[in-house]
Formats: sequence, structure tokens, C-alpha cells
Amino acid sequence: MKLFFTAGSFYPAQIGGPDNVMYWQAKALVKRGHDVFVATTDDGVGDRVPLNRWIETDYGKAFYAKTAIHYLPLRLFFASLGPLLRCDILHLSAIYYPISWLLAPVAILLGKKVVWTPHGELDPDAMIYSTGRKKAVLRFVRLFKKRILFQSTCDAETGYIHNQLGHNARIVLLPCFVEVVPKQVRNPENHWLFVGRIHPKKAIERLIKALPLVTSKKQLKIVGDYNNEYGREMMALADELGCREQIDFVGHKRDTEKYQLMADAYCLIMPSHTENFGIVVTEALTQGTPVIASKGTPWQILSDRRAGIWASNEVEPLAEAMNQLAALSPETYAEYRENALRVVDEFDVERNIQKWETVYSQFYAGKQQLAYSV
Repeated sequence: MKLFFTAGSFYPAQIGGPDNVMYWQAKALVKRGHDVFVATTDDGVGDRVPLNRWIETDYGKAFYAKTAIHYLPLRLFFASLGPLLRCDILHLSAIYYPISWLLAPVAILLGKKVVWTPHGELDPDAMIYSTGRKKAVLRFVRLFKKRILFQSTCDAETGYIHNQLGHNARIVLLPCFVEVVPKQVRNPENHWLFVGRIHPKKAIERLIKALPLVTSKKQLKIVGDYNNEYGREMMALADELGCREQIDFVGHKRDTEKYQLMADAYCLIMPSHTENFGIVVTEALTQGTPVIASKGTPWQILSDRRAGIWASNEVEPLAEAMNQLAALSPETYAEYRENALRVVDEFDVERNIQKWETVYSQFYAGKQQLAYSV
């Protein structure tokens, strides 16, 4: 099967979780013998890849378009026409980036099948930003939604897709699958760890407010680019609460350096108001590190499998969860780390890529009832 992935950014960019998710998926499909094309911009890749030409990679034939104005990706659009004519299925990433809503109707006119992964962009918390522009895009998408198959990663996101696009939108429910990276040699520092975008959606202020209520005075390491207004607000909040010396804002980290921080951590904490998935959870689990995730995320399995805690992200319940985990005996904590490794196996892309193969083949064949439909 010929599959074409296009997005505003893509691995080796590390702008968000989708950069890696779509990369892992494309790479696994190539290993299974499929022809994969990827077209994206140069956003976030620096000098890691050559630009403006097709290159051979382990995730297919890829094109990184040099794009001076990110929301005017003309070179990317024209580079996409070739693989669009050749592909069986176009798989779009994100709703609002222009390449998605420009290519979708063209693909439909050409008789191509279109799969679309919103990656959380229809969450109510995401809709409060640039509302007018987003509503205009959604009105346009509704015109041809019946010809598209949308991916939801959790029950909540299924509801968000129905709310925004109507209850007749076709949806398959599949979580994000990840590449299980090698486990780092652990040098236990026993710090609390946050990894992610420094953004109000992530509710970092609640984590900082919870910290003085936690009996164990472990350091909190915050990984992410804090050079923005919200990041500066978080530093000021820590100063105000008198816990600034307990918090290290370490900036953006990637690849081995990031995974080493995860391996060395006592626990990763994701206090987000909402997440459709949360790739950092699986990344931490690959290192055997337990996770505290908010109930705005689909990670109840952490509590069910004793690999962490699924807790409210209100300040006091969050502090209580941190205290509960810190109070574990060494033997019980070791069990949590073993359980973390078992949980992440369920999201291993190589073990699960056949689920996507089934969906693609059934959708391409025109079947009305697809596997994993909701």
C-alpha cells in the first residue's frame, strides 16, 4: 500500500508529540513493506536534514520544504502533489495547519482515501485560542467530512470530534503507538520531573503550588522551553511560594538526554488540564519510571496497573498523589517500575502496527464497518 503523511512539522523536529508519533508510525509501516511518503516543512529541524529535495530515510521518502512563512506553506503544497497522485491513502496530521485543509479536498476530488488525526486540536481547552480562525476551518471541513476517516485516541477525544464535526463523522479509536526506546542505565536522582511544552494547558502552576505541600523535598526538574510569558510567570510563582531553589528549569531536552532525565527521575508528573494522549507518559514508562497523570488525560491504566497514579490536577489532590508515591517502600516502588515497563508494551508501535494496516486496508477497500470504529 502507498501511504502519504503530511504535516506542518515532523521528526527530527520536536515541537510536539505528533512529530514523533507520525514518524514512529511511518517507520513501522516501512518495515512492514509499505511505500511511505512524508512531506513537511523545515520547522524545528535546523540543519539535521537536507531541504527542498526528496530523500531516502528509514521512514520512507521524505521532503522537508524550506518555509519562510510557516502558515503559508506553498512549497510544501506543490511538493505534495506528486505523492498525492501516487498514494492510496493520505494521512493528515492536525486540523488547522493549512496543508491539511488544502490537501484534503484535492485528495477527495482525486478519489483518494483520507485519514485525519486531530492530535487533540478539537479539545475544548485548545478551542479557546484563535477561536475565529478555527471555527472557519471547521466550517470548511464539515463540507467534506463524510469522505474522511478521523482518528480518536481516547473516548474524550471521540466526544470532541462529534461535538465539532457532528455525530455522523466516521471515527476509529486507536491510541498513539510509540517506539519503545532503549532503557537507559539509571543513575537514581529521585527528582520529580515535568517534560513538555511550557503552556497554560499544561497546568504547571498547579504542580508548583503542590510542591510545598509535599513532605518529600525532592527537586522538581521542569524540561521545556521556558523562554515565554508563561514560563516567566512560573518562575515568579516559585519565587512567591518560596520554593524556587527546589525547582530546576532545565530548558528543552531531546533524545538520549531527555530519556536519561526520565530514567533517573523518581516520577514523571503530567498535570495537564486536558490531553488526548500524552506521549511523555509512554516515554517515561519506557524507562521504567512511574507517572502521575491528571484525570484530564486518558491514563487511568496507571492506577489500575500500579504503574503510577491517575489523580485530579487540583493542587491538594496532586500533592496527595505525590506524597502517596513518595511514601512507597523501596520494594513496592521497584514493583511500580516493573509495572511501568509492562504497561508501555501495550503501546509499542511494532507490536500494534497491524491495527493500522487493518484500518487502512478496510478503508481503502470501501468497507463501511471498520475495525476499531466508534
